[in-house]
Amino acid sequence: MENQITITSLIIIVWLIFPGVVFKRFYFQGQFTKQFGAGLFADRLITSIFWGIVVQIVTFLLYSKSLGFTFAGIKDKIGEAYSNIVENKLPLDTYQYLKYILLYLVCLIFMAAVLGTIFHNLIRLFKIDLKLAVFRFSNHWNYYFRGEILSTRDFKNIKRGKVLSTMVDVLVDNGTEKNKMVQGFLTQYSISHKTGELDAIYLTCAKRYSESKKCFKDIPGDCLIIPYEKVLDMNLRFNTKIIDEDKRKQKIYAIITFVGVSTGLLGLMIFPWYLHAGIIRTVLGIIFSIISWLLFITIISNRYQTDSRSKLTVKGATLTLVLMLVFAAVALIFFKIIVY
Repeated sequence: MENQITITSLIIIVWLIFPGVVFKRFYFQGQFTKQFGAGLFADRLITSIFWGIVVQIVTFLLYSKSLGFTFAGIKDKIGEAYSNIVENKLPLDTYQYLKYILLYLVCLIFMAAVLGTIFHNLIRLFKIDLKLAVFRFSNHWNYYFRGEILSTRDFKNIKRGKVLSTMVDVLVDNGTEKNKMVQGFLTQYSISHKTGELDAIYLTCAKRYSESKKCFKDIPGDCLIIPYEKVLDMNLRFNTKIIDEDKRKQKIYAIITFVGVSTGLLGLMIFPWYLHAGIIRTVLGIIFSIISWLLFITIISNRYQTDSRSKLTVKGATLTLVLMLVFAAVALIFFKIIVY
């Protein structure tokens, strides 16, 4: 009984917990690395098992499809091997089984790393963590120090722009009655591995306020390190570059139009010939499909249209949508996909 529990625990660790740990190792990257080992052990165990199950499902589906395995076939092989072991017989094709198992373990770890990296980059690239708090990383200092907090709902009234650098004004407790005011560019910061809280900040081009001169004077040195426990107050100032929204929209509009039209036309000129609907029907279907696709591109790129004369109104967008659906339905009829 004791041996069975040990084997079961080993299987759970290798097949569920370890892939989840690898996933989280690659998911918490950059400034969020400290979150990997932070938190309660029970929470980390549960999340590791959850992501381990997700990785197992994805890996098994890809692995089985690639090598032609089925769940029923694997179950039969495991039952056959178990029966041989119970009867004190050496399982047949032991080397073959071992090779498939080791290959699967390699694929499992690789898939965990890939999925963790993909999830991290998707959330950061599309700023999902800024839009939805549930996806936000626990290192909240990064959002403040890098100015990303300005993109959240709580700071929507603040004028936004591209944050170039962060200036910090710090009131430091120097152990005397008069506290010291320091300012400088925030270059880096460190997080406590145990608590996940701010440990120290690193300032460059640092200055201190002189009471006698009533102004800030340069502090000799290249980098000033201030332990957070000495910080009484801290003020952040973001140096931003205002983004021209019209230029940004024009660029997005051009990308959507070019990519959408080029890829759509290429696909619609090639794919319909594989439907074997006849030459005349195929040609007419392609023409109606192209018109429908162009109307679709017009609708999705409308929000980025900067020319007010060309921009669709609500009524115009509705009419365009109806026409798009009509032309798409006619094209499907010509392709014999819709039979009337």
